[in-house]
Amino acid sequence: MTRSSAGRALIGTVLLAACPQFALGPEDDAGADAEQTGSSSDHRVSSSTNAGASSGAAGSSSGATTSSTTGATTSSGAGTSSQASSTASTSSGAASASGGTSSDVTTTSSSSSSGSGSGATTSSTSSADSSSSSSTASSATASSSSSSSTGGIIDGGPCLSGAPGATAFRIRWEDGGGTAYVQYEAFGLPDTSREHAGAYGYGFGYTPQFVDPFLGEGGLQLDGSSFVDMEFSLAGITTITSATLSLYGRSFNTTASGSFNWQTFDGTDATPTDYVANSAPYEWYSWDLAPVLTAGDDGVLLRIKAGPSSGSLVVNRIEICMQAQ
Repeated sequence: MTRSSAGRALIGTVLLAACPQFALGPEDDAGADAEQTGSSSDHRVSSSTNAGASSGAAGSSSGATTSSTTGATTSSGAGTSSQASSTASTSSGAASASGGTSSDVTTTSSSSSSGSGSGATTSSTSSADSSSSSSTASSATASSSSSSSTGGIIDGGPCLSGAPGATAFRIRWEDGGGTAYVQYEAFGLPDTSREHAGAYGYGFGYTPQFVDPFLGEGGLQLDGSSFVDMEFSLAGITTITSATLSLYGRSFNTTASGSFNWQTFDGTDATPTDYVANSAPYEWYSWDLAPVLTAGDDGVLLRIKAGPSSGSLVVNRIEICMQAQ
């Protein structure tokens, strides 16, 4: 063993003497160490790079988390909440290692969600505005319908007879111990100065009779010996769209139907013969009155009489309905 080591040393000495370039100095040993160290450094850099990649992945993960949070915040709110979430999303993106892409994606997501929230709010507002417009349109329609049903400037209320327009003049006959007297129920003309009605006879000593209290409500007996006068003014009216004369009662005859006729200073008219039935209960019987009326006439005298076949009526109510301006 000793000889062998000595032999190797001798051979080494001979070689170094023959080839001095193979000799290694201390600085070469340091370089080798540095190379080893460099290699280690390279490995550390690689590790650092991997750490950066991990950080980037974490950044992306952070961006994803932020995007999810932003989406939740935006979905639950609107307006100010969406703006705040967008700001938070951008900050989170900036804090990420790979902030550029992550921030862009997150911000876009936030903006999209935010826009959706804003759209929902706008839609609700539009619906509210639409409902308000519909409500306004409905109110205008109701107002127009109300104006039509009241007959323009005629304001005596709805017509009991069902005739178009509103009540211009309505009276009811009441029982005063067998004598019929007038009860004024409604008056809707602009000028009230000539509001008057009564029953009159063709001879002296006439007394209006209240009859038929058992088969119906009872009323004035109107026959060949009597008539009804109604006085009123149309002052303040420039246009008459419609006017209707209606009687509530029946023919006061057990075997025949009847009718009625009327006249003013402007003309006369009548219902068809047997227009009024003799049966109970009482009904409304209406006819067009407009041909014998003149808008603006401040001295109207309307006279009503019974007609054929019976020539006798029992009249509980008389109503004039009008649509006028």
